Amino acid sequence: MKKVLATFAALALTAALAQPVQIGILSPLTGGAAGTGQAQLAGFQLALEEINAAGGVLGEDLEIIVEDTQANVAVGLAAFEKLMTEDGVEIIAGGYSSGVPLGLVESFRTFQPLVTWIGGASSGIGLDDFDGIEELLGEEPWFFHIHPWDYQNTEASTGFIASTGASAVAVLHEDSAFGGPGGAAAQQLVIDAGMASPLRESFTSTLFGGTGDFRAAINRAKASDADMLYWIGYDGDVVPMASQIRELDYRPQYIFGAPPGWPAEFAQSPEAECVTGLIGYLPNLPNPEAIQFRDAYVAMHNSEPNNYMAALAYANLWALADAINAAGTTEQSAVAAELESGTFTSPMGDWSFSQSVLSPRQGFGAEMWLVFQYQGGVQEIVYPAHLATAPLATCN
Repeated sequence: MKKVLATFAALALTAALAQPVQIGILSPLTGGAAGTGQAQLAGFQLALEEINAAGGVLGEDLEIIVEDTQANVAVGLAAFEKLMTEDGVEIIAGGYSSGVPLGLVESFRTFQPLVTWIGGASSGIGLDDFDGIEELLGEEPWFFHIHPWDYQNTEASTGFIASTGASAVAVLHEDSAFGGPGGAAAQQLVIDAGMASPLRESFTSTLFGGTGDFRAAINRAKASDADMLYWIGYDGDVVPMASQIRELDYRPQYIFGAPPGWPAEFAQSPEAECVTGLIGYLPNLPNPEAIQFRDAYVAMHNSEPNNYMAALAYANLWALADAINAAGTTEQSAVAAELESGTFTSPMGDWSFSQSVLSPRQGFGAEMWLVFQYQGGVQEIVYPAHLATAPLATCN
């Protein structure tokens, strides 16, 4: 009888060990940010296929459970709590928009899964009256932030702006937890770099119920006589912003935007010509990892990975798989230790977690960013100079 019981125990243990590792994914697959959410999903799917072809995780195929947040706090909260209470996942990946993780802070702290977040750049660094994701979650031992913080975004943006020789920069920004702090930080960095910033104006993004009519803010930027327009918003703001700039005959030397994603179809519209933008990855990056990612992505999805969130999602899942395999377990502290000490490959090159202003587990920084310009329907890299595929052109 003891032998039978021992045999059953061994079989039960083997079955438990054979259970596949499941990772919960939170992403806006529908709604105003669906383009970026679908790009994230495509990156996760490619990484998943490659990971499992390479042997999976802990000897079993890795599985992902994907939940749609719609970039909405209430929907995101329900999706996260489903992953915790119904699906029983212990690791969360993905993420988009600052509002969702800010709305999840208390639930994150209640469940404390291992969180690896590729969206939500909100930080209050440099601001006296705002606590962002970095302040609220950045020091938690189970929270790993992969996307650069907004002050790292503005650091890269300011470097580009200074390189253009612009003398005055008008700043327009959406008014949520992403654009508000980002706009304030951007204006201050522009001033600190020795340029004038005669205007900082807010608008409501289409993602959060805005009408998409930005004419009043654009007209104030036009009246400021700044030779650069710098705007911060979301994907759905790109087309109305660009078309209304043209409609109002606003002709600054440079138009620079910093949304998390750029609609793929926008490149072919006449309003896109000369517009510059911040982006973390482009298919024409020359490094071997970028080329391999692009080719594999095209083979799977029959389109190029023009949204950098696809590359970040790909890097996110591969880092988790490598960390779990290195740890030999899904036990949180062991996986966290491997994430903290590891160096990971990505389409943007090698990366690791290190110290930001507050968080000891910050992934990419200002060095990730590229600036592109739409030229003849192509997103040409114009900054930094050593990666440029074309010279920067002015808009007038």
